[in-house]
Amino acid sequence: MYSSVVLTVIAMSIGVINCQTLHFGQCPNLDVKPDFDLTKYAGKWYEYSKNRRYWIIMDSGLKCASETYTLEGDDTILVLNEGQRIINNRPVSIKAVGKHVAPGKLLFNFDDVTLHGTRAQDVPYWILDTDYENYSVVWSCSENSGLNAQIVWVLTREMNPDPSVVRTAMDVLSRNGLGRTSMVQTNHRSNCRANHRFSSYPFYFPILIDMPSPSSNEFI
Repeated sequence: MYSSVVLTVIAMSIGVINCQTLHFGQCPNLDVKPDFDLTKYAGKWYEYSKNRRYWIIMDSGLKCASETYTLEGDDTILVLNEGQRIINNRPVSIKAVGKHVAPGKLLFNFDDVTLHGTRAQDVPYWILDTDYENYSVVWSCSENSGLNAQIVWVLTREMNPDPSVVRTAMDVLSRNGLGRTSMVQTNHRSNCRANHRFSSYPFYFPILIDMPSPSSNEFI
């Protein structure tokens, strides 16, 4: 038997897959920051870590990843995602438009990211917690065919945050029952370039592919 599995892929020329963690059932009901302030959230954030795991051994990989948010009205925010590929230091980026649809919950549209002609629309971006000045913990979850795919980001205002900031962010993961051991720290140490104009950033978004039916609750 084969089942349709929601995976997250890197939109890149060599077509290598890098996915979220997959689980049986619906997306869990996690608490987001109830008094989230979009204005305070604007500005630049560095990707400190995320819970990527590898479905295929090869992976494009990104380092020096950051996100810059710019307000566009009361409930709309623009984001520029930037980074460099680990394998060749090539700078890459993509822009998206986000809507603040509920307290602590945004949906992003990536018009330049397509797969078989389908644009990446309404990508969930839930802010579990943030203090606006030091850290933000972001969670995204998609459902299909009895499975859910989750990805978590820890973002920080500083490229190299104080350990106390990291501990506070990791406590948010524990409080929400999200695994801390699967978090992979983003490399900001080697050959990071500043102030680029990039293209073709490999962003993560859900698609359907056929894979063997899993036999455990979390199988990636």
